[in-house]
Amino acid sequence: MKRQLSVYLIVSTLLFAGAGCATDDYARQIVVQNAGPGRVWLALKGTGEQLIKQGKIDMHREVARPDGAVIDTWVIKGRPTTQLTRVIGTVLVLHGMTESKVMFPYYGIGQRLSRMGYDVVLPDLRAHGRSTGKYVTYGALEKHDIKAVIDQLVKEGMIHTPIYAFGNDLGGSVAIQYAAIDPRCQGVMAVTPYRDMASIGLEQLKIIAPMMSSQDYQEVLQRAGEMGEFDPAQASAVDAAKQLTCPLLLVHGVLNLSVPRKHSKAIYEAAPGPKRLIEPSFEAIALPAILEDWIVSQLNALARKGLQ
Repeated sequence: MKRQLSVYLIVSTLLFAGAGCATDDYARQIVVQNAGPGRVWLALKGTGEQLIKQGKIDMHREVARPDGAVIDTWVIKGRPTTQLTRVIGTVLVLHGMTESKVMFPYYGIGQRLSRMGYDVVLPDLRAHGRSTGKYVTYGALEKHDIKAVIDQLVKEGMIHTPIYAFGNDLGGSVAIQYAAIDPRCQGVMAVTPYRDMASIGLEQLKIIAPMMSSQDYQEVLQRAGEMGEFDPAQASAVDAAKQLTCPLLLVHGVLNLSVPRKHSKAIYEAAPGPKRLIEPSFEAIALPAILEDWIVSQLNALARKGLQ
């Protein structure tokens, strides 16, 4: 077994060093992700137009971006009760890597928040779901995509400010980066977010190229940015956290157990505050319905009370 492992490590290292095309292959592993799971769920759920007719969402928008990507977005309007005469604000709900807006728990969160009096914006991130674009840029372009979506919906009068952002892993990192560039965002809840593209890309490549040197990895990272036409240094939730002026609620260990705790810790340490990092037990929120309710309760408390 040890001999087989050694042979594998030697071969993988020689392959990387021996051909320039290997750099492209490794770079592609970072920026081209499998969006199949999210698209399957969307196909099962139906189109935006079908869901509008069924009364399950209120608006379907496609927001074009300068590079040609189109961000597919649903809106669920807040439905104030007799005790609540107006919409509280808007919650932006961002899915994780390989997922889409209709998957658990995002669509369910949106439905619950709507009944509590929030407008809800559910976009597919670029290269995911029904949004176009080939490359995942870990927030470098996505944060501007999301701001453009919010800009258009506010201009149309379809959503109300203030904005609150929620996201999981990739979506959590994008939510933090978006909040840093939009003063309308008054609170962020990020679940197991990536600290930056460089860190998560390295962890992905450790599996397939464990002997890759730091210099080789920097070449791969640079090539990944060239492929997607973005600067990897601009994909950092840590750098964005330093610029936050709104409360930041970090949750680690829910929805994605593969993201190391050091990612959340680095973001937490970078944020000026108010901030909080919590690590709920898996057993306490293991059931889907309980998890959705728990997330909604945290978001509602963040919007109404901040991090008191």
